[in-house]
Amino acid sequence: MNFCAKNPPLRQAANRYAAFIMKLGLTIIFLGLVTGLNAQSLTDIEKRLRFLEKSAPLTYDTTGFSTLPKVKYLCDEHFDAYEFPENKKTEDYYHVVDLNNDGLKDLIYSGPCLPYDQTGIFLNDGKSLKLIHGYPGEVVSLEKSIDKTTINILKKSCCCDYYSDYIQVTIWNDSRVDKHQITFFGNPEIKIDKVTELKTKGVLRTSPEVNDIKKKDDCSDQIMEGNHLTRIDKITTVVQLSQSGQWKLVLYSVDKENSYIGWIK
Repeated sequence: MNFCAKNPPLRQAANRYAAFIMKLGLTIIFLGLVTGLNAQSLTDIEKRLRFLEKSAPLTYDTTGFSTLPKVKYLCDEHFDAYEFPENKKTEDYYHVVDLNNDGLKDLIYSGPCLPYDQTGIFLNDGKSLKLIHGYPGEVVSLEKSIDKTTINILKKSCCCDYYSDYIQVTIWNDSRVDKHQITFFGNPEIKIDKVTELKTKGVLRTSPEVNDIKKKDDCSDQIMEGNHLTRIDKITTVVQLSQSGQWKLVLYSVDKENSYIGWIK
């Protein structure tokens, strides 16, 4: 017997209960999706950072280079002027590859330049090669998948440039280009234990110690504040990479395109 059919309050209660169950089910599904996305994101972060430990350098392939639209890159002129390295020519540091899966061969330069190694990425539109990325650094990995190509590039610190930049360039099949840069001090070995999320705030430092001494930088005459990298002003979710005593090595995302790696406790 259906008591709800004869009793409006019971029918309303049943409807509310059904709505609650549906909402609860959707919430559980949503949380499951969020958890899955976060887990995938952490997996991607760890995979990307592992290339700092062990890179997968380009295996240069210049097949078809002569048939591509002509391009003159700034590093070509450096080769002409300084003739380095020995027994090498600029073409030896070009790599021909279809980056956006459109059937047209694109081009990467990754090799010597001045004052750093340099990486230039060009997309072929059928008429010309368009520069979509040009910045110091050397390719440490290139991975092609069904819908995109992902390139990781490392610019090491040197001399008066105290910071390293680890840049990821993603070229999608529709030719969209996404870039994300991770900045850290010096050329340390980035040790990764277990990648987890952590909520924290405070001063992000270049080393696991408190150093607030101000001094003038010899290269720029700017006043440097100890080992300060940046400040996290409010409670923020960061990605912990490893730990040394009370200090945690974390990846702090400033925005969609820029992050820092530093120490905090």
